[in-house]
Amino acid sequence: KEKLRGGFYTPKPIASFILKWAFNGNTKQDILEPSCGDGVFLSEIQKGKYLYKSILATEFDYNESEKSKALNIENCTVKNKDFHKFCNTTKRRFDLIVGNPPFIRYQFFDKKQQKEADEIFNRAELKYSKLTNSWVSFIVGSSLLLKKTGKIGFVVPAEILQVSFAKTLREFLSNFYNKINIVSFEKLVFPDIQQEVVLLLCEKNSTN
Repeated sequence: KEKLRGGFYTPKPIASFILKWAFNGNTKQDILEPSCGDGVFLSEIQKGKYLYKSILATEFDYNESEKSKALNIENCTVKNKDFHKFCNTTKRRFDLIVGNPPFIRYQFFDKKQQKEADEIFNRAELKYSKLTNSWVSFIVGSSLLLKKTGKIGFVVPAEILQVSFAKTLREFLSNFYNKINIVSFEKLVFPDIQQEVVLLLCEKNSTN
């Protein structure tokens, strides 16, 4: 079931590491969690006693979104909504976007999701391949939702570094961001699926 939904939840120490990098003393951020699941990143924000202006979280799976809502995080709104549609319709912009996007192949999207993902790529002036995975459109879409200065921090498959369908994404990231850090692991983070992952930590400022 998790494989079909593309949901494998982030270990708390990894979410904590991303958040320490992401906040870095900033107390006035508008934050987006585009695939909040059962709320690992949200609970780590609460646990770390971080200060912020607002949090908006989206989650496609209703049951998981209810788990995130039940955390009762201060100044946090959880929407049971597909991120792709949210990305294409919202006028909000964010200082910080963090999360672990789902790993779902294009052919397992329903028609509406395919259309919305394609629209994200069109907005970014990128070509959308049918080999593309959902984490690619999450990264591109999240980038489009940043303010002039902002950060994204994501857990993504290590294939971002080598596969051909991610070449367009790599070029997009290098042009869009001023600074990109990639953190790799010696051991599998998700041993049940034998999926190697890396942390993608990107920063942009108004000079772009």
